Amino acid sequence: MKRLFDKKQSKSIGGKSMGFTLMEVLVTIVIISIGLLGVASLQFNSLRSNQGALESSIAASLAAEGADRLRANLPGIRNDDSGVAGTAYDMIDAAGSDPGCIAVGCSIDQIAQTDAYQWITKIERHLPSGVGVICRDTSPGDGRGGSDSEPWDPECNGDPSVDVYAVKVAWDHDTDPETPFSIIRLSVMP
Repeated sequence: MKRLFDKKQSKSIGGKSMGFTLMEVLVTIVIISIGLLGVASLQFNSLRSNQGALESSIAASLAAEGADRLRANLPGIRNDDSGVAGTAYDMIDAAGSDPGCIAVGCSIDQIAQTDAYQWITKIERHLPSGVGVICRDTSPGDGRGGSDSEPWDPECNGDPSVDVYAVKVAWDHDTDPETPFSIIRLSVMP
């Protein structure tokens, strides 16, 4: 019976070597490694972009929730417990504490305080370094900063003659201390 693989045939045919040399294999491995690093980098950037899109969606949802809370308590916008027009929702920017009155009945100011507590707590929980503000503002499209070198400034002027409220949500989208926060702004005319 004839052997299928002859040792002399597998080494060379007509003086040419068959198979791959070690150098060819190493060059191939390097080329494939560079390609795989490119694919890994693409995947990483895709994940980072998806995280940024998720945070933007959450921030937009929380800003809309703040506007809805504002509109749901129209007496708090018109007059607060002290009779001053529209101060219950002006400059809500800190969580404060929950007055715990939902089960027994809340005053106008307590509803605003509960709204502020729940809304700011959600922002802090769902967004990295998240902050939010609801305020009267003649120019609701402003607001800047939010880095280690410059704290976030919502730039609310609190003008009581204006019936325009601004709902602003800001967060640290990339955790880089030098870049400013991303900001979602809504104008609300209740």
